[in-house]
Amino acid sequence: MAPVIRFLEEHSDELINYWFSTYYVNSKEYQERKYIPGYLDAQYSEAKRLFVQSLKKSSTSDVISSVRNIGEDRHDMNVDIEDVLINHFDFYTALMEFVTIHHDKKNLDCSAKEIFTTLLELRRIETSSTLELYKGYTLEPSSTNF
Repeated sequence: MAPVIRFLEEHSDELINYWFSTYYVNSKEYQERKYIPGYLDAQYSEAKRLFVQSLKKSSTSDVISSVRNIGEDRHDMNVDIEDVLINHFDFYTALMEFVTIHHDKKNLDCSAKEIFTTLLELRRIETSSTLELYKGYTLEPSSTNF
């Protein structure tokens, strides 16, 4: 798992750009806010901070709190819950595509087992973070452990 995580840490900007240009630009949230000064930079920074934080300490209360705060923020911004969840799922889809693309191009040198193990761990993080995002959006108490 370590080679994949190390690759993702080293290429986090490229991954965020991939997600942003492939998925996020098609979201309702993006369409409604793309002309707000500073919004795109803030969105990019938020995505990068949370992603890097998740890779380094996926089981800490910092990550849980950050994801819940994003849910609360999106609720306060009147972003539809469906769009919030789709954006979240799209990020993890982009992440898995990114890993697969780079493995196929031989930019990521690791075994298939390392890829599968890492993707399963990332899927676990996706599931837990989705629950926290939803709880933040609906202001439910936290009970998920990453």
